Amino acid sequence: MSVPASIQRPPRPTVSQAQWAAVAVLSAVALGVASTFGAKIAVGLLIAVGVAVMATLRPSSILAVLSVSIFLELVSVGGVSISRLIAPVALLVVLIELIRGRAYVRWAPPLGWVIGYSAWAIASGLWTVSVAGTSFLILSLVIALVYMLAFAALLDSRAQLERLLYIFSFAALLVGGMSFLAFFGKLTLSGDELQGGRSQGGTGDPSFFAAYQLVALPLVLTLAAHARTRWQRIALYCTVLAIIGSMFTSLSRGGFIALAIVVPLLLALPAQSFFRSVGQKRFLIALIVIAGTLVVVRAPSQVITRVDSIFASEGSGTSQGSGRVILWDVAKKSIREHPYLGIGYGSFRHVSNDLLLNTPGIDLSHYVLRPGGAEAHNLYLGTTAELGFPGLMFYLGIMISTAALLRRTAKRAFAVGEHFVGRVSNALILSLLGWAIASIFISTETTRAFWIIVGLALALPKLIPEPAPEPVRQDRPREVATENAS
Repeated sequence: MSVPASIQRPPRPTVSQAQWAAVAVLSAVALGVASTFGAKIAVGLLIAVGVAVMATLRPSSILAVLSVSIFLELVSVGGVSISRLIAPVALLVVLIELIRGRAYVRWAPPLGWVIGYSAWAIASGLWTVSVAGTSFLILSLVIALVYMLAFAALLDSRAQLERLLYIFSFAALLVGGMSFLAFFGKLTLSGDELQGGRSQGGTGDPSFFAAYQLVALPLVLTLAAHARTRWQRIALYCTVLAIIGSMFTSLSRGGFIALAIVVPLLLALPAQSFFRSVGQKRFLIALIVIAGTLVVVRAPSQVITRVDSIFASEGSGTSQGSGRVILWDVAKKSIREHPYLGIGYGSFRHVSNDLLLNTPGIDLSHYVLRPGGAEAHNLYLGTTAELGFPGLMFYLGIMISTAALLRRTAKRAFAVGEHFVGRVSNALILSLLGWAIASIFISTETTRAFWIIVGLALALPKLIPEPAPEPVRQDRPREVATENAS
């Protein structure tokens, strides 16, 4: 669905005091009824009502809630994660705005790949080896698509983009800073394992947390280059330190490798691609070096040992990567047996223990079987095992077409003087690259951060003004000119 830029959007209807009073009364009644079933249900309903009211006042505010929610996956109500609570409200807001004509989604190649991937994932339910696993992951995919659709439809101005990035940066600063302090035992977060343990923010998994922070890093650097006031720049510089520090203290192998690739690219690419000046680039890169040095000096044994485990020889205790190498081997075996259709979306976890026990040559001396099974801990092997090579083709198509769309958007933005949009587009390419590298070590098929990047890629072209049409020359017919000459 697309709407020409020249079409004026209808004014946003106002809500009278009487209507707000009615909403308040109904909400109070609903909360009272929900509390009779349990406090957690009442809290969940309270969160949903609060988000719904905020979205009614300003529909685009739902994007800020969705952005922050990716750092808070540990937050749940009655066993339901915060993203599953918010997604239905976000979908309702998007549908209402689409119907009213105040939001639209521009067609672009990533949408075609998304449709193909989603259709193939749903179709795998016909041959899946685990109906429960496929049903669960399809529901997770639906939520991820809601995130993508919300950003693609509701983001429609540069000011809105800038506010959104500031909120996202603040979340990265808060969660990253708290996790950094928790690593050194200076602060206690919920859960004993966070006290002095690997930084994991509110995601519940250090590797996912490092990947989220890696997505945030290029965006924060770009935002810092465009900060208008000194306090904004200082806050964003502190955010860079918190992000890098928390990535190191997450002790994520995938995070280390991705960071080792993304940071040199920031150094090698032209400064104007992300910054306003070469001086800004040098200063911000110096912050990255300082943050990394501080962590290594403060906790050399943990960090160096973790990095060394990446290059350890196969067969050593540390080389198994928490069992990843073993899981990759059984995933390859599954791919050889089901190369075209796979075993069904979300099914690998449910058959992983059987594969581990029945695959010849698998050494389980360094691995303990999980009661519920384990994911492949590799996006590409896991996708191929569950959806076959067609599924991998669709997912890679989403990634590649999104990167290509972002590159085209950056070129268009710089051509018309929208440097902020152009630099954000370039930053998102680096975020996507970092995510793709980190996904070698984790299963990220439906992780919200990736789908937010896709949604932003679809939305950013709307922020670039269309070039003014060239005036049509009204040439006089040749025969008229000849007649006048005579």
